[in-house]
Amino acid sequence: MAKDVVRGRATSIQPATLEDNVGIRILRLAEVFARLAKLGVAQPWGLRQTDLRILNLLDGRTSVPISEIARLTYVDKAWISRSVRELVDKGLVERSHSPNDFRMSLAMLTEQGRALLNEIRPSVLSHEQKVLEGIDERAFKQELERLLANADAMLQLAEGRQPRA
Repeated sequence: MAKDVVRGRATSIQPATLEDNVGIRILRLAEVFARLAKLGVAQPWGLRQTDLRILNLLDGRTSVPISEIARLTYVDKAWISRSVRELVDKGLVERSHSPNDFRMSLAMLTEQGRALLNEIRPSVLSHEQKVLEGIDERAFKQELERLLANADAMLQLAEGRQPRA
């Protein structure tokens, strides 16, 4: 909502640029975080951003279908499959087939993968504390979850699917 300069009150007047748009701001923020991840994770530990997202998603879970990893990360299933294959080659992830459906490929974290996450975690958490300085972390993360849920519902409708409950 923009401010009516003449009357000094909030109105529904559209801003002159889209720089104030939430999506634009989030994209800029995502670019900053992507560069920070490259410097803070990719270079020191040899992981791409997608690799770290996959490892994080597998952390604390027994096994996850590749299709579910793709859905939860919003990354193309073929890209996730290639990334998982590379993580398997590095010894960080194991891949197997579902006992109920041989066509379903599952991924799980190895001990080596878990050890790497435990090595990376303090650095990531330290950077998170710095970036959240002066922000109510719990409230902010709740708002981010609500924002993601709203955006996900919009995406599902745009793709012609029924939003998940």
